Amino acid sequence: MLRKRTFGRLFLLFVVVLTLTQVLFLHHLNRLFNNQEAKTNQEIQQILNPTISLSSRERQILTGLKQQYQGVTVSPDGQYATYVDTASDGTDVVHVESLDTGKQVSEATDLYPVQYLDWLGDEEVFVGEEKAPGELELNAFYVSNGQQADLTASSVPEFSELSSDAEITKVTYSNQTNDVFVLVESGGGSALYHIGTMEDVQSVPFSGGYVKNIALSQTGDNLYVEDNQDGTWDVVRLQQTSATSSYSPDYDVNEQVVQTNAALINVVGNVLYFGKVNQNGLVTAVYKEGTKGSTTLVKRLSSPTVASKINVSGDGQITVNPLAVSSTAVQET
Repeated sequence: MLRKRTFGRLFLLFVVVLTLTQVLFLHHLNRLFNNQEAKTNQEIQQILNPTISLSSRERQILTGLKQQYQGVTVSPDGQYATYVDTASDGTDVVHVESLDTGKQVSEATDLYPVQYLDWLGDEEVFVGEEKAPGELELNAFYVSNGQQADLTASSVPEFSELSSDAEITKVTYSNQTNDVFVLVESGGGSALYHIGTMEDVQSVPFSGGYVKNIALSQTGDNLYVEDNQDGTWDVVRLQQTSATSSYSPDYDVNEQVVQTNAALINVVGNVLYFGKVNQNGLVTAVYKEGTKGSTTLVKRLSSPTVASKINVSGDGQITVNPLAVSSTAVQET
């Protein structure tokens, strides 16, 4: 009888330990799942404009793309998403998928390694490719069919004889004039290029330091840059001069410092939005500059914020996305 009781107690203890182990294991799995879900939701929010509202199904589709692919971006109207994968022949492919149906709309194929993706409105996609180390090119493709949209009348814009680590970090354009400006980081420095409607690539002269961000006015005549010179971040206007020749190898500009100790936020239409920064380089207040050069306070921020997290809507409303990222570069894993 004693042995039976001892055995019964040991068996009961075994069951209790086993049950506790299972509970702890399931709790651990659940925590991992919840952490992964939270991480994915955070990554999704990073690529969304704060003004875009997605349904639960659209967010689910976007989550699936983000978990599987690089180069996931969302169109300004929230209808489409891009992603990048590699074909069997080793070339890159950019896919455009409808967030409403979850089905592919188009694809751009036979690409060099893709290092940059961004939207040209809602109907075209910029694709920056690396032909070889130090050799870059910028394409544009139609969302409807994946066919190349000519940026120039002659050939695909190319950026050559750069450092082996060169990459396209920002493209800005005017849909009124079709001017395109490209910011390239190379060898620890930066360079600006202009692509006109009928031209090849033109170098944009700039006497400042390292350029972090660029934005273009709707009329295409004012390019704004955020640069660091001697440790100070400034917003500078590069204004096209009337003497610029349409066939000149260089793009002639006049430089005007708009604001010192400032960060470039965006240009909406022809209105510049910039932020005054504190000693840590964080924006404390957002201002706008009108067409006549007057500066107006738009909003004081409740806490200092990185400029890349600040969004300006089409009607000038300021929102802050705490998870936003500033780069649309395609990161390799």
